[in-house]
Amino acid sequence: MTYDAKKEWNKAFIGTQMAYPSEYVIRIFKGSYPRLNLDKASFKGKKICDVGCGDGRDLAMLHRCGFKISGMEITKEIAAQAKKNLRELGAKADIRVGHNASMPFDENAFDYVLSWNACYYMGEGRDFKTHVNELARILKPGGHLVLSIPKKSCFIYHKSKTLKKGYQIITHDPFNVRNGEVLRMFEDEKEVKRTFAPHFTNFTFASVEDDCFGYDYHWHLVVCQKK
Repeated sequence: MTYDAKKEWNKAFIGTQMAYPSEYVIRIFKGSYPRLNLDKASFKGKKICDVGCGDGRDLAMLHRCGFKISGMEITKEIAAQAKKNLRELGAKADIRVGHNASMPFDENAFDYVLSWNACYYMGEGRDFKTHVNELARILKPGGHLVLSIPKKSCFIYHKSKTLKKGYQIITHDPFNVRNGEVLRMFEDEKEVKRTFAPHFTNFTFASVEDDCFGYDYHWHLVVCQKK
């Protein structure tokens, strides 16, 4: 059976209660660290886009930080659900339908772009450079890109099949959402940096390696700026 990402993600998000914001998104935008301390006083009125915003959980928190919020999802149903969820919290959001290889926003539209557990989903494409190009296109020069990307050791790649170097077909997703999807897999931080470096600079990395009750939650966290 052919994998239908839109159908699977609609089932995952439509009709469900909005979840809490991602822990490390909160940490990045609200915390202070030796190697990362974003200027929180400058957030008010700045434009941020959450590429792959899901039910709007992270946008709700970013709205409270003072950002003007936008988001993107792969179906009109998920986009409408996210917009409804945010409206109920008093947050006005511009949520549009698109995908990683073709984002429905103008060039240089945002001060910040967040792609949390999203940029590496290939959909029908097989060239990750198009994803990097699109993330750079919608971000202003000097703007910040914030990413989470699973490590090779992440549970999501368990028993996956190699399509070609750096591209894995997911076969044993314990949540039964991604089976059949192709994900861009990176060897290490060096490959992540090398892949994004044509458009981005000032890279800051963090590493998450958590045994979450049997699931290997292993992730690269990346903050960088558009050249």
